[in-house]
Amino acid sequence: MRFVVHGYLFAVLLTVAWGGAAVADELKIPGGCVAADSAKPGPAGYADRVIHEKTGIELILMPAGTFTIGTDDPNASSSPKPARQVTVTRPFYIGKTEVTNGQYRRFMEARPDYDGEADVDPAYDLYLRHMRSKSVMSDADEYPVVYVSWHNAKAFCQWAGLALPGEAQWEYACRAGTTTKFSFGDDLADIPKYAWVDMAADHHTHPVATKLPNPWGLYDVHGNVWEWCADDYIYGYEDTPADESIRRDPNSQTKPLRGGSWSTGPCRSLER
Repeated sequence: MRFVVHGYLFAVLLTVAWGGAAVADELKIPGGCVAADSAKPGPAGYADRVIHEKTGIELILMPAGTFTIGTDDPNASSSPKPARQVTVTRPFYIGKTEVTNGQYRRFMEARPDYDGEADVDPAYDLYLRHMRSKSVMSDADEYPVVYVSWHNAKAFCQWAGLALPGEAQWEYACRAGTTTKFSFGDDLADIPKYAWVDMAADHHTHPVATKLPNPWGLYDVHGNVWEWCADDYIYGYEDTPADESIRRDPNSQTKPLRGGSWSTGPCRSLER
């Protein structure tokens, strides 16, 4: 599988499945996690914020609910069309920020012999080729990890016991209950408050969580780096499931990216 990586920076948001929950101070905690300092009761009594112990990633609980994925806007590109109603059937946890260099390095240190996935051209695993060294990345722990192929992102998730979000989960979490172009509204003048994009990003990535979050507490859902999703890339939403199921197409050779980056203009919540 091949990707065009020139000009793209990649990161992952993560979901954690239910099950193996422990109870601490009347809060249910998913297995492998501890309650964050600011945690409060969320849906079904689960902590609304937890720390994943193996990676140090803070996860925020998203409620179940229904939203509209995509658009019927005649001025939009055809990829996110048509609009479809999707019901997220159960709550899920997703990363508060994009995965950082410091968090991803835990995987590299735990798997010093890891040399990428066997079925992936090593030319497209730029992190492994050029950026895995501590000396290169130790001074940028709070920056999002970049140039990680989809397969290596998946390998990281499997090691951590987590998963890449599906496209429906990603857009639902990005929108955070909004129906506007962006999670913060429709006014482009507000972009600099929420997103590292275009000229405002000064041609490079920035530490995560240095802009304002969306209404559900997620940072950098617009800009900074592109974010991988678990699905196969399928053009349009004509046959999208009515729930948050991952979309698969054995003929697809690409994976969806969401959110835009420092090198793009502002990407709306629906852009893919």
